[in-house]
Amino acid sequence: MTTKQTLQSLSKRTTLKPFAAIVLATSLSWAGSSMAADTAQQAVDVINAHGYVSIDKLKREHGLWTAKATTHDGVRVNLLVDANDQLLEVGRPDNQHNMATAQQVAQHVQQLGYQRVHDVKFDDGFWEAEAYNQAGFDVDLTLHPITLAVLSEVVDGLGSATPGVGNDYLSAAQVRSALEASGYSRIHDLEFDDGRWEADATNAAGQRVELRIDPHSGVVLREKRDD
Repeated sequence: MTTKQTLQSLSKRTTLKPFAAIVLATSLSWAGSSMAADTAQQAVDVINAHGYVSIDKLKREHGLWTAKATTHDGVRVNLLVDANDQLLEVGRPDNQHNMATAQQVAQHVQQLGYQRVHDVKFDDGFWEAEAYNQAGFDVDLTLHPITLAVLSEVVDGLGSATPGVGNDYLSAAQVRSALEASGYSRIHDLEFDDGRWEADATNAAGQRVELRIDPHSGVVLREKRDD
């Protein structure tokens, strides 16, 4: 049974909302598929076997082969190929009901524990979003177009590194301790952005201030009155 047939069957026989049925059916078909076909040629062979032409921008990212191609009726689409030679077509204009909306993606990301989710967009076959994770870091997320599984989480300003993990960047807890030792209190909105820590706090004089903090030492580089 094809994914499309599975979706139709689910819609008729269950009370799942359309998007929930889509996620379930596609999750089943992609279960256990975390790596892409071994070679680019294998990926091309899979795409050709499904009748697509004019294949370009083939690349491997987030454990999958991705490409752009043209359908038999001339529609340009994004494709994903997994290790089991399964192919997923995304972005076809007349097939958008098979995908989540940006709002649904944002809600899903929030349910995973992320906060302040913004800049949700569909790009080159994947959903992308910016948010703050549970550790308070500003992160860039890449999600599977259908299952919405998080394929990549990158801390903004650190590439694939995470503050306090295998590097000399201070963690959020360490920065908070350094600020408290320097006389700051009521510390909040502590976040890592563009390679440095920032926070709002109350200084020793009882003034509300915005702080810019050295990511390595915890020293306050700038203190600005929060008006």
